[in-house]
Amino acid sequence: MTHTSSITWNGNGYAFDAVTGAGISLQIGVDESGAAVGARAKELVCLGLGACSGSNLITLMKKMRQQVERIEIEVEAEQAETDPLVFTHVLTKYRLYGKEIDPAKVKKALDHIEEKYCGVLHMVNKTAKTEYAFEIVEV
Repeated sequence: MTHTSSITWNGNGYAFDAVTGAGISLQIGVDESGAAVGARAKELVCLGLGACSGSNLITLMKKMRQQVERIEIEVEAEQAETDPLVFTHVLTKYRLYGKEIDPAKVKKALDHIEEKYCGVLHMVNKTAKTEYAFEIVEV
């Protein structure tokens, strides 16, 4: 599968108009004053990591017959202080809401995601130490 995107700079600060291969439009970057006009590029990497690993987690939880009703994901990424400003440490925190969710199954799923499934995570961990934490909220 090939992924495509189109990004255009129109002379305004470091702001870009972007269109995904699926035709979704968004803005990325900051204007001349430094004010955000959209997500910053590295924030998009964090969002991609959360969505990719979250999709895998949903799939695995369903296969393990866990009654998960909602998942919240937070990604915290530290970056190097010198160029290239790559991520050096990434912590992904998962909060799973549901009934009688087995912590051992969540851990097993997240270990599988780290070892095999999440392509975005595997790209990020080329430069960063990655780890996860999770919490289960009974509803």
